Amino acid sequence: MASKSANFELRGYNHIALVCSDMQNTVDFYEGILGFPLVKTLEFPGGGGQHFFFQVTEDDGIAFFYFPDAPAAAPGVASAAWKAAGATAAPTIAGKAAPGAMHHLSFEVPLERLPEYRDKLRTAGIEVSEITRHAPAVDGDTDDLFNALYFKDPDGMVLEFSSYTRTLSEKDVAGVTAGARG
Repeated sequence: MASKSANFELRGYNHIALVCSDMQNTVDFYEGILGFPLVKTLEFPGGGGQHFFFQVTEDDGIAFFYFPDAPAAAPGVASAAWKAAGATAAPTIAGKAAPGAMHHLSFEVPLERLPEYRDKLRTAGIEVSEITRHAPAVDGDTDDLFNALYFKDPDGMVLEFSSYTRTLSEKDVAGVTAGARG
């Protein structure tokens, strides 16, 4: 895989590290429901916690820390907030989180399999959004950019399965302010 960085030779990401409140619940979800194999576990000395790793793709993983004295979760501050579904609506995620927080984590999946994956998660008892069509709001462009569905892990971290519906182009960065591009 060729790096897209002009400054460093990158081969993707090795892993992303999150914090969980219960290692077994996390293993049950990420390995049991999502199917990511657990490949490494570490115990911290003196009962200070655990660090464990799941393989997502051949080169990419997701890791978790468990700390027995971790602060409480803060959805809407440290991550996106989840709005549960009403009687006739699908769940949604709230738009804001604090700077430096992880809003949500998205996994690239085949576009045509989104409905199947939504149904598979629901069968496993996971609350899942409907498939959302995201279109850029630039110069009246209404072509889909990507489609996605959202769900959450046992600690409320919002996860996304998404797929681009077209190739990205220069028009996709046209709405970025000058200050944001350097």
